[in-house]
Amino acid sequence: MPLLMVAIILTVQFSLIYLGNQAVSAAAREAARAARVTDDEAQGRAKGAQYAQDLGRGLLSDVDVQVVRVDGTSMRATVSADGEQLLPFIPAPRLTEVVEGPIERFIEDAP
Repeated sequence: MPLLMVAIILTVQFSLIYLGNQAVSAAAREAARAARVTDDEAQGRAKGAQYAQDLGRGLLSDVDVQVVRVDGTSMRATVSADGEQLLPFIPAPRLTEVVEGPIERFIEDAP
């Protein structure tokens, strides 16, 4: 019976880590998308933080969102957060996701 309980608890812990990783990934994609579309790093950070707060409620803590311009042509969003800790003797993992993409710009068609 103790082994079964340990197996169940570890399964739940890994499930929480997986869900937290999915929430961090979605927040990074949203932060990068907002920064690329608006060409504004601050707006990307705000959108990513809000997305992580909404989606990661109960799964993430200590969320950090960084958005930087890379080479003047693309934006890189990095979201990191602590995952949920179920057992006191297993430390909460730090989940990190990086998304980079080109800044959206309009190019007029040649006549």
